[in-house]
Amino acid sequence: MIEPPPKPWYLKLPAKLGATVFFLVALTTLIGNLLELDAKRRERAEQLAPVATIAVPAPADPDGTPAAPPAARRLALQLERIVVLGDGTVGTTDWRFAVEAGGEPLFVLQQDALDDTAGRNVALPAGARTTLRVAPAGSLVTVKAWRGSRLRLPSAEPDASGQGRLALDGAIAPLEVVAIDPAGGHFILHFSATAAD
Repeated sequence: MIEPPPKPWYLKLPAKLGATVFFLVALTTLIGNLLELDAKRRERAEQLAPVATIAVPAPADPDGTPAAPPAARRLALQLERIVVLGDGTVGTTDWRFAVEAGGEPLFVLQQDALDDTAGRNVALPAGARTTLRVAPAGSLVTVKAWRGSRLRLPSAEPDASGQGRLALDGAIAPLEVVAIDPAGGHFILHFSATAAD
């Protein structure tokens, strides 16, 4: 009598254990694909970040000749309010905003329970103030924002970002901070700047 060949080890496992192994492999592959898609989305968000600029005319002497270039100036920058156009989730969402000027960090602000519901969509941050030196050409202000979630892994790349230019006289347009998909986070930050000399 001829004996059948031995079965492979994985055919000897109980069906539930085999299904569990298969599920874990599929789940690991799915998580890897989601993380890769998220990294690509963040790269694209940085490339497409909106830049708000204000044209500042060059000053001239009374006789019409161009004036000497101005010197750098110290300004006190204050975040006055955050208008929430989209908080990124259903209900309220916690967000963290990092503000930089000229590549140097200025401050980080945690805003809990932001809501895009009409009548609740304006946040007034407390203590979001710093002093910086502004070059004659102005300073590029960058805001990066991360959405808070217990279900997501922390990431170095922001969920939303935006840029604007702070002029030497303290003028700065409202700064738009937006994700690639605006439904994932869309804010307008209003700054004010006064002389700190």
